[in-house]
Amino acid sequence: MARCDVRRRPGADVGEPVMSAIRTLRAAAVDQGDLVGATAVTLRTGIDPFVVENATATTTRQHVRVFTETSAQLRYLRFTGLLPRTGTVALYDVGSSGLSLCVADSASGEVLASRRSAVVGGDQFDRLLQDHVAGNGIRLDLAVCRDVKERLAAERLTTVADPDTGACTVVTNNDLAALVRPVVAHSASLLRTMATQSRTAPSLVVLLGGGAGVPSLQAELESALRIPVAAAPEPAAVSARGAVILAAADSAVGTRGW
Repeated sequence: MARCDVRRRPGADVGEPVMSAIRTLRAAAVDQGDLVGATAVTLRTGIDPFVVENATATTTRQHVRVFTETSAQLRYLRFTGLLPRTGTVALYDVGSSGLSLCVADSASGEVLASRRSAVVGGDQFDRLLQDHVAGNGIRLDLAVCRDVKERLAAERLTTVADPDTGACTVVTNNDLAALVRPVVAHSASLLRTMATQSRTAPSLVVLLGGGAGVPSLQAELESALRIPVAAAPEPAAVSARGAVILAAADSAVGTRGW
């Protein structure tokens, strides 16, 4: 219904952008004539939820429930039927700033191993594209490269032009696949290490996050890992939708403050 992107200021704690996003989305709900009945926030593993809980407690009267991204993601994947009933699953979450990897028990939701890498991510893919077209004499800023990457998720090729010189070049899905192949191989190695540490072999890898739309990502991972890889529906919204389901469940049983 509505979304916004808020970047964290250098030196600011995570509570600041969270509150900015909450205020923006509540204003959007008012404009649409909707009532916000509950507010949920998801955080990566390793981020102290108290920072967000403290920020929201001092600035809003409405209770805000904080969930880990993994619990929200698993809840939504279970809702869609994509989550296996037994065994373990690997969550491959490609955000703008990096990759979050998690191996979890499908039935209990227990996290068996987790890692984060800045080598794989949406911003990194954009920089790879930027360097690629620069080799052809085309200078583009990262925002344009991000748009090119997103266009290639739906098209086989696209033409880009230097805004200053007007020079053009064609970028294809094969070009993007070749650019991301080394970083995908790096992430596959991380997943193998995590599987060894957790003493379990995931039966499925699920692609999540805004960077999951890179066309070759699924095939490259399947080739490297030799296990099935699936893309979640609307992968960038999985965490948010899982949080909505969890928050609605709390609301339905009459959790205090909702």
